[in-house]
Amino acid sequence: MKHWHRWCCGAAVAALSPVWAQSDASLQPSVWIEPRLGMRVTLTDNARLQGGQPQSEQILELTPGVRMVANQGRVKGFFDYGLSGLYRAQDTGGDDLQHRLNANAQINAIDNWAFVDVSGTVSQQLVSAFGPVAGASSTNANQSQTATYRLSPYVRGQFPYGVNYEARVNLQGTQSKTNARSDSDTLGWSGRLARQLGAAGWSLAADQQEVDYDQGRSTESSSLTGRFSYAWSPQWITGLTLGQESNDLLTLNKKRYANHGVDLVWRPSDRTTLVAGVNDRYFGTGHNVSFEHRAARTVVRLSDVRSVSTSPNANVNATLGTLYDLLDALLSPLEPDPVKRAQLVQAELQSRGLPGDLLVSQSFLVSQATLQRNQQLSVLMTGRRGAFTVSYVRGQSNRLLNNLTLGDDFDVTSQVKTQSLGFLYAHRLTPVTSANASYTLQRSEGDLNTQRSSQYTLTLGLSTQVGPRTSGSLQLRRIHSNTGLNPYSENALVGNILHRF
Repeated sequence: MKHWHRWCCGAAVAALSPVWAQSDASLQPSVWIEPRLGMRVTLTDNARLQGGQPQSEQILELTPGVRMVANQGRVKGFFDYGLSGLYRAQDTGGDDLQHRLNANAQINAIDNWAFVDVSGTVSQQLVSAFGPVAGASSTNANQSQTATYRLSPYVRGQFPYGVNYEARVNLQGTQSKTNARSDSDTLGWSGRLARQLGAAGWSLAADQQEVDYDQGRSTESSSLTGRFSYAWSPQWITGLTLGQESNDLLTLNKKRYANHGVDLVWRPSDRTTLVAGVNDRYFGTGHNVSFEHRAARTVVRLSDVRSVSTSPNANVNATLGTLYDLLDALLSPLEPDPVKRAQLVQAELQSRGLPGDLLVSQSFLVSQATLQRNQQLSVLMTGRRGAFTVSYVRGQSNRLLNNLTLGDDFDVTSQVKTQSLGFLYAHRLTPVTSANASYTLQRSEGDLNTQRSSQYTLTLGLSTQVGPRTSGSLQLRRIHSNTGLNPYSENALVGNILHRF
């Protein structure tokens, strides 16, 4: 199936693109479009992030971009794209273009029966977990532009006797500019039947998928799972799952496994939700725990997941950034309309001089399915003139098959452990001027002592409104990395000008 469905993806998007501009006559269309133009100048004393022979550099970066949020009858979602052109005066890495894309939309193709989910990301990803970590403008050989897309057409409706159905096809692909990691394509389908009988409900789900790696072997998996749920009250819902799955992830040939699990949902209020589940599967015991609480000026999110990832290179779920998502959750009770809420979030970020696309950690590229344990904590607290965020991410990735050489980090280690801890504080000094400071600590560890790296990044910034729709900022950055192979430090001064049309 290698690459053929990329043509299907492009053709489907082109055929459905006129729908983006349509809406039901009974609904008022709601679209927010904001073009922008940014310029960044970076003065650094170590452009290549090397310990032995640091070289200074002056980098000019121009980034036109556009953000669109839609809440129409036919289309709901967002699109955010930027194209950066980089000029390096000392030619430490040549001039290049870098794309950045976050897009996610649901298209109502045929009268609330046939739909298409479309999402895509383009971002800079780490090639190895043990190499240098730095921003997109640095001359970093350990970074590669990675694009991931997902196209999923499906139909849903209701059979007689109140039985709901959904049938879906899933096309997904990942491409990276580096030849050191494998691209992948995924083709799959799924079907689901469900019915609710008062407080009780049941569902039956079947799915199948094939993942094709450019530099590795293809894998296949399928499952059939039944679930029974019961709502003891509006606040408590419990569930039981029983099923069977087969795959070739642990063995070279497909093998069949039984699986079972239990789960619960607790919603003590509209502001607090706890979801927890544990299951016995082919790789052992898996679990999924998530908690979210919103107060008047605080959002807390906590998650702990242990499962297998078959999407090796990037997360296809598009996001506008950790900080943007936290503010969006904080304002969602005040403004349910996603378009108006996006405008409020953007205004709040701008007034406080906060980076909405702040991400604490980056994933690293692999060429195979992996067993992953990820734990995340995010806290946002806002005051009249200040905002404080804490983010913590801890992960462990293990390869599933020990006798394969696929050209990634798992050729030299059986597991990769990562940790990221970040603090950010912003304070509004005047109605148009804000100061901010951030500290980020990142660590990676493999089986060997030489496969260990630790890095901290400290930034101090000042931002202000130059005009009604123009903002400027100045930032001091200090990076220090302790690695067995390439310890280095970097000091940089970064200036930004952003105009929103």
